[in-house]
Amino acid sequence: MNSSVPNGEGIARERWFIILPATFIMYTISFFDRANMGMALPHITQELGLSPIQAGWIGAAFAWGYAVTQLGGGIIALLFNPRRLIGVALLLFGLAAVATGFARTYHELVALRVLLGLAEGPIYAAVSLFLAQWFVKAERGRAFGIWNLAIPAGGFLAGPISGAILAHYDWRVMMIAEGLPAWIFCAIWFLAIPRSLESARWLSQTDRQWLQRELNAEQASHKKPEVDPWWSVLTEPTVWLLTAGFALNGILMYGATLWLPTIMRTYGTLGDFYIGVFSGLPFIASMFGIFYISRRSDKHGQERRWHAALPTAFTGFVMIGAALVPANLYYLQIILFVVLGFTLKMLNPLVFAWLTEILPTRKAIPAVAIVSGVGNLIGQSAGPLLVGYVKSVSNSFVPSLLVLAACAILGGVAIAMSGRKAPREPAVVTA
Repeated sequence: MNSSVPNGEGIARERWFIILPATFIMYTISFFDRANMGMALPHITQELGLSPIQAGWIGAAFAWGYAVTQLGGGIIALLFNPRRLIGVALLLFGLAAVATGFARTYHELVALRVLLGLAEGPIYAAVSLFLAQWFVKAERGRAFGIWNLAIPAGGFLAGPISGAILAHYDWRVMMIAEGLPAWIFCAIWFLAIPRSLESARWLSQTDRQWLQRELNAEQASHKKPEVDPWWSVLTEPTVWLLTAGFALNGILMYGATLWLPTIMRTYGTLGDFYIGVFSGLPFIASMFGIFYISRRSDKHGQERRWHAALPTAFTGFVMIGAALVPANLYYLQIILFVVLGFTLKMLNPLVFAWLTEILPTRKAIPAVAIVSGVGNLIGQSAGPLLVGYVKSVSNSFVPSLLVLAACAILGGVAIAMSGRKAPREPAVVTA
């Protein structure tokens, strides 16, 4: 009898209602606490008298800390329980987020953004390993897709919630209030998530055995388990091409995320709350985009490369259109930003699910850390800084947006060139 269930339908369904919601909420809080700086930045700039370049450095500082612990996070996640690592990260990034509200100078803000990045860095690799321990290959694209919906969810919620707080209080109160949920959810996380698959008593013994058998078979299908160490992933061209694609798309994503509220403020007609709502709409579109592309990719034989490459390039072309919209038609620019949001984050679940499928776990998790760590370092550093520097030598944001657009198009090309296919695994047959 073939033990494989193509889509895991009806098997261990509780995972979808316990593991994934907890992961989704945790990562929504995480992304919220990094994205809310975009709403605070115009107020911080005004209070502290910052230049566009200094504002760009505040946005980029998060990436420096994030890259350090994210690159190390892949190894740490392999050595320690990812559940525990995620819980500790919640506690630490909540502390850094709250402390940001007490910053008094530009340099203190930069230092605290670095600390926030250090605290959040290990989470992505840890969650990749965590979900790979709970979901088999045939369902992993959807599981990673649902998890990555937290990125646009956090980005969207940061807009109107921050705008509503800023309408009545200052940016310091906003930072403190928005940092506290991480501490609250840390306790919930440890209560809700079992220490291991075996300790998940809400799963039947049959379901636990099925999952463990499938996961073991997946790892056994990879070649050279003894002689192929994890650091050999550094010689994989696919890893570096995906890193380039992820980084180039990240330049657009993080440049736009940080500066979009400031761009909308130049319209001269929108208050903080409406800026928060409109700058959050692209994130809502991203949620639909991630949901659509992850399901479509799974249904088409777990094809990941073109499902990630084409939307990434398309995002760049839409940004060109948005950049060239006349100033008096700003509402059309907002519409194009929303359209852009639909494809902006489609690559996220596909790239990382793909790495866990074409590489054994001992190499896949370090590969996730490399792609995410290096890619985010470049994207989160270069995106905000490029916009700030280009804006400082021009009269509008148009040149900045065109630079971001070119990066996304090149990112799509890099992903298309990555080219490696996941190996076909034989069916696991049991008596």
